[in-house]
Amino acid sequence: MHMHLRQVLFLSLFFLVASADGLLAQSTLNGHPVKLDSEGKLISWVEPQAKAYDTVMRLAWDFLLHKVLVEDNGLKTYFTSCCIYPPSMHFSAWPNNPAFVAAQFIDSALAYYAYSGDRAPVELARSLADYGLAHGTTPAGWAWARVPYASSNHLATEFRGADSFMYSADPGRGDGYGFIEPDKVGELGFGYLRLHEWSASPVYLEAAIACAGALAAHVREGDAEKSPWPFRVNAETNVIEDEYSANVLGPIRLFDELIRLHLGNVAAYQKARDMAWAWMMKYPIKNNAWSGIFEDIPNYSKPVNYNQYSPMETARYLMQHPEYDADWKKHVPALIDFVEKTFVFVEVKNEPGVQWGANAVSEQIGDMNKMGSHTSRYASINAMWYELTGDTAAQEKAFRSFNWATYMCSPEGLVKVGPVDQSLWFSDGYADYIRHFMSGIGAVPEWAPPQENHLLRSTSVIVDAEYEPHEVRYSAFDPIGIEVLRLAFKPKKVMGDGNPLVQRDDLNQPGWQLQPDGVVRIRRDGAKTVRIVGQ
Repeated sequence: MHMHLRQVLFLSLFFLVASADGLLAQSTLNGHPVKLDSEGKLISWVEPQAKAYDTVMRLAWDFLLHKVLVEDNGLKTYFTSCCIYPPSMHFSAWPNNPAFVAAQFIDSALAYYAYSGDRAPVELARSLADYGLAHGTTPAGWAWARVPYASSNHLATEFRGADSFMYSADPGRGDGYGFIEPDKVGELGFGYLRLHEWSASPVYLEAAIACAGALAAHVREGDAEKSPWPFRVNAETNVIEDEYSANVLGPIRLFDELIRLHLGNVAAYQKARDMAWAWMMKYPIKNNAWSGIFEDIPNYSKPVNYNQYSPMETARYLMQHPEYDADWKKHVPALIDFVEKTFVFVEVKNEPGVQWGANAVSEQIGDMNKMGSHTSRYASINAMWYELTGDTAAQEKAFRSFNWATYMCSPEGLVKVGPVDQSLWFSDGYADYIRHFMSGIGAVPEWAPPQENHLLRSTSVIVDAEYEPHEVRYSAFDPIGIEVLRLAFKPKKVMGDGNPLVQRDDLNQPGWQLQPDGVVRIRRDGAKTVRIVGQ
C-alpha cells in the first residue's frame, strides 16, 4: 500500500499539536471520544475494556460477512477490489491485491474459528482462495506455472497483474500484465496448505505444492541488492522487473510445513529454504534493508523503501522458532527497535508517534500515515516478547498500541486504515488487523474476555471447535500440540481422544495446567481431539 489520492482526499483535522512538546490537544481519535486511565494513558473506546479486543474482532467480521456491498460485476467488493471509500461504500479505483488479502484472511479466519466455533469467517476466506484458484492463477506452461497473481485491475474478474497504464494519475502503479510477486506466492501457498489442513481438500494441497515447486525452481543466490527471489517478475518469461524483496518468510513458512509433513519435493524445498534463510540472516537481519512488500508501490532500483511488515513478521517467526537462531533474544529486540526508530519515533505531519502513551506505527517509508493493522502487528510482537521474557515494558507497549488500534474500528464494524487515511482496506483494515488481536490474546490470555469460553491459540490448525457453557470440544489437524484457552468454568476432567489427561504444575509432559483467571494450557501427545468438562 498506498500513497495516492487518499492522502489528499482524506486528510482530517483529528490531530492538532497543542504545543512544541507535541502533546495532543484533541479529545477524539478517529471519531471516538478518547478514553484514558488514571495515569492519563490510552484505553480502548470499547466498554468494557476487558472485552475490547473481542469486540472489535466481532464487529469487523460482522461487517465483512453482512455489510459489504455487491459491485456491478456481481461480486462483493473484496473479491475484486482492494478497498472501499466512504461514503459510497463501493470500490476504489486502485490496484487490487488478491493474493495477499486471501492469505491474510485465511490466517485470521482459522484463528478466529478456533476461538469462536464460527465457520463463516473460514468460508469467506475459502471463497477468496477458491476464486483466486479459478480466476487468478498463471497458466501451466509458463516459467512460473500455476501460482497466484499478486495484483489485478480494480473490478477485474480475471486476475492477470495490475496494468500500470490504468493508474496513470500515479505513474508506476501496478505490477504490470503477467507479472507476479514471488513473496506472495509463498504467503498464499502457505495459506493454501493450512486450508488443506482444515478441510482435507486435495485442491489446496495441490495449489500449495505448485507454489512451493515454482519457488524452489527459481531460488537464487542473493546479495545486498538482489534477494533469493525478485520482488516482481514476469511469470511467463521469468524476466525480472524488481530485484529485491526482504519478505522471504512467506516462502520459508511454506517450505517448513511441507518439509514437516513430508509432502512434495522435500529435498528441493530444503535447499531453497536454507538459501533463503542464510540470505536473510546475512543481509536484512544485519543491514535492516527491509524493503519490497506492498503491491502498489512503484519500481525501486535500490532497496530503500523500508517497511515494518517484514521485520515484525521476522521477529514473530524467530519467537515461534528459536531453534533456528541462537541469537534470537538479541535479534528480536533489535527488530522492534528498528521499527520504533523508523516508523514510530519519527516526525509525521499531524500524527505524533506516541499518542496518550500508545506507540502508533507507520506502514513504510513511502506512506508514513499511522495505521491500525500495522500498530496491532507491532502490539502483537511486543505481547509475544512479554510472554517469552516477562518484559513488562513490552506488555505495556502492546496494551497501549492494541488500545490505539481499536479506535480504528467503528461500532458498525468499519475498520478505517487510520485516523488520516479514512479508507477501508480489506488487507490493512480487516484481514491484517484481526489476526494480530488473536495473536495478542494468545500471548496474554487475560486480555481475552473473562467468564467466556475461548481457545486462544494452538500450535496446530483447529479443524473443529464446539462451545457449550460447561464444556469445550475441539479437534486438531496434528496429533501433537499445545493449546491455550480461557474458560468460564473450572475443568473437572480433560480428555484426549477419550483418555484422561493429567492435571500438572507444568507441561513438561502431556497433560493440562490450570492457571489464574481461568487460563488453561493443554499439551497433547498422540491425541487429535480434546474434551474439557466443567465442574
